[in-house]
Amino acid sequence: MATYEAQFELPRVAGNPYDPEKNDVRIVFRGPGGKQKTQLGFFDGGTTWRARLTVEAKEGKWQAASVTHNGALVRAKLTTLAQPQPLHFVRRKGLGFVHDDGRLYWPLGHNVAWRSGSFDVSDAFAKLGAAGENWSRVWMCHWDGKNLDWETKDDTLSVSVARRWDGIVAAAQKHGVYFQLVLQHHGPYALSVNSNWGENPWNVKNGGFLNTTAEFFTHPEALRRTKNKLRYIVARWGYSPSILAWELFNEVEWTEGAKSAPKTVEAWHESMAAHLRSLDIHRHLVTTSSHLAGGELYTAMDYEQPHAYPPDLAATALAVKPTTKPVFYGEIGPSGDLNSDTGQHLKAGLWASLFSDASGAAQYWTWDHIERRNLYGLFKAATGFVSASGVTALRRINASVMTPDGGVASSGPGKGWGETKRTEYPIRADGMIEGIGEMPSFLQGTAHREMFPKADLPVALRQPGSIAVEVQTAARSGGTLVIKVDGKIVAEKAYPASSHDTPVNETLTVAIPVGTHKITLENPGADWVTIRKITVGPVGASVSVLAKADPGGTRVALWLRRTATGAHPGGGTATLSGLRAGAYKLIWWDTVAGKALRGQALSATSSGQLVVPLPAFTSDIAAYLIRK
Repeated sequence: MATYEAQFELPRVAGNPYDPEKNDVRIVFRGPGGKQKTQLGFFDGGTTWRARLTVEAKEGKWQAASVTHNGALVRAKLTTLAQPQPLHFVRRKGLGFVHDDGRLYWPLGHNVAWRSGSFDVSDAFAKLGAAGENWSRVWMCHWDGKNLDWETKDDTLSVSVARRWDGIVAAAQKHGVYFQLVLQHHGPYALSVNSNWGENPWNVKNGGFLNTTAEFFTHPEALRRTKNKLRYIVARWGYSPSILAWELFNEVEWTEGAKSAPKTVEAWHESMAAHLRSLDIHRHLVTTSSHLAGGELYTAMDYEQPHAYPPDLAATALAVKPTTKPVFYGEIGPSGDLNSDTGQHLKAGLWASLFSDASGAAQYWTWDHIERRNLYGLFKAATGFVSASGVTALRRINASVMTPDGGVASSGPGKGWGETKRTEYPIRADGMIEGIGEMPSFLQGTAHREMFPKADLPVALRQPGSIAVEVQTAARSGGTLVIKVDGKIVAEKAYPASSHDTPVNETLTVAIPVGTHKITLENPGADWVTIRKITVGPVGASVSVLAKADPGGTRVALWLRRTATGAHPGGGTATLSGLRAGAYKLIWWDTVAGKALRGQALSATSSGQLVVPLPAFTSDIAAYLIRK
């Protein structure tokens, strides 16, 4: 790839240089054989204008040839600078992504939405690149000096802000990081969640033109200015493959416009997506982000970007199943205090997403926390495994585990606030709680019982055991947790009403006899209680397994997690199914140090089964197999 930048002076331009109705500047680039591409020009201060174009290197050398101003050819001295472009644009393909040269792109990284103290976005990109991460997400936010139209107080844009973005884009290209450029966030048009409405220059109280936050989506002047800003953004940075996608809005559901008129907000997304695509000759992807996956909000988007802050990141990551377009979590983190994570939540969500059906990793949110605790090594271990195993190009296969000792099924709900029709979550012998990724953590009382009335947990215990339910919070209206075994109440705890939602942080534990039982969690109280974790045991195995393979069954990856207390001492087996018969080489992988440990020779039977002896490991271990 090669990028060409044209620079020229237009000294006699009058009126707003950011308004294409007054100043529509376009540049024709000419390549070998008379080929032409027309690109939007952008104002860069004083009398200087520029245009940028990226083409395949095989297309030969290009040169800026002519300039038009409002459709009329103008005389301008054009200077063209050519630079090699190390990255390729990313395109959607089916339920996933590819580079435009055909190589698979599987996004894996973490958010770096804004500067944290002296730690800038460009600094972070250097560390992401060193860890092998290829994805990030950056906001156009005013508190970080990155909002083009916040500082000007009128319908112009800020060249100084634009130049900050030039540096961010250049750093992304240098370090091989693709990022979603978040064009708008909820704060300026929300009243109750992270509100910046009081300082918004478009607020009529600040001399602007919007009487309410909801008018952002309908007011003619807001629509005009937004479209002009999008045009400038496409003109200035659309050349760069490092921009994975234009992200129209962060968590639009928190805006008053989305709450009062969701169809209007959906129409706004469709209109702005169409506007971007009409301008962008480089065809970047378009997306938006929300806690809510699917629905009409994503109709015009290229892929879905739900956000989640559940008790159990692994359960949430494993529940992702793309249906009509790619989907992965654009923000994820543990519920409660995000800064309390020493890395165990980050690691669990990241590795679970590697073995999920998602189109990309579950992307961790708290970048400043990653920097403080220096957790980049966890990403490097994962990206190293991706390179060595090819796991992200593989698909889930059946696998089972047998161990000498029993384990426990221990997991938190995979969703936060939400509604589900599912009420049964069987506890499997391998320690997995089936469907728990779909379970909301808010167990509803009478106020919203229709959202999540109960959780039935069928289980077969190999010996007398117990269930422990960790309760995190109770609603200010009060709530009650009831545990039943085979329809009989065995534990009940009421949390009284208070002036505010109340942190509980306690565990209810109940003995369960040997045999097959149905455990039920219900809430007959006034309002919700939140469940952080459910632990039941002992069940069949002390290790759980996830596995993926290619369609031919010749390349395999697996991830083993300890479900019992303490390290796994070794012993037991994991059985993989659906492989091609023959000899395989297995390589174990350290998920913390990020290195291969040792190899061993194994064979798959004529029926496609391969048995893997389990080594000793601490909390988890991965492996990949290649058919000889």
